[in-house]
Amino acid sequence: MSFYERHGKRALDLAGGAVLGVVGAPLMAAAAAVLWRTQGRPILFHQTRVGRDGREFTIVKFRTMVPGAAHHGAGMWFEPDDPRVTPVGRWLRATSIDELPQVWNVLRGDMSLVGPRPKPREIVDRYMSRYRETLEVRPGLTCLAAVEGRNTLRRSQMIDADQRYARRVTLGSDVAILLRTVAVVVLRRGYHADDESETWVEDVEADEVAG
Repeated sequence: MSFYERHGKRALDLAGGAVLGVVGAPLMAAAAAVLWRTQGRPILFHQTRVGRDGREFTIVKFRTMVPGAAHHGAGMWFEPDDPRVTPVGRWLRATSIDELPQVWNVLRGDMSLVGPRPKPREIVDRYMSRYRETLEVRPGLTCLAAVEGRNTLRRSQMIDADQRYARRVTLGSDVAILLRTVAVVVLRRGYHADDESETWVEDVEADEVAG
């Protein structure tokens, strides 16, 4: 590991996370107030994700779907104009404001500002042979896949982006991804996809499970 990976990356996470937390606080407070008024509690959504070295942690987001959405409809995948997404939630997802509470995960050390997005255990186990390499780095608030296509990418493309990032972690690449993320969020690039169903997204053959 390079000096940046051992020491500089965490320093960037702490400094950047603190700044993002302070700057984003009014926006998060406004989002929480709107959610409280329009859809009630819970305001936050918690889900177990797989982090560095396979360790699990709880990710925090603003709730954008109806309660219990993961157990209805398409589950963890999305259908076109998915009815489980609330009107306010649709806007929060499009602007990525729903992800801002993950600053807490960054400051805690569960996540980094930049790194492969953390996946649910089901997805990691399904493609472990391909994700084993990417689990050697902390998952990120933003990632290479996000700036290369966001939710218009299929699983094979997301895996490729995650692997390319994990193989070369540098200060320059992290700063470049952060700057590109600003443009992606402001211009809403790659958010609208015609199909985010399991059939379309999952274009990679799953690993065989030993019996």
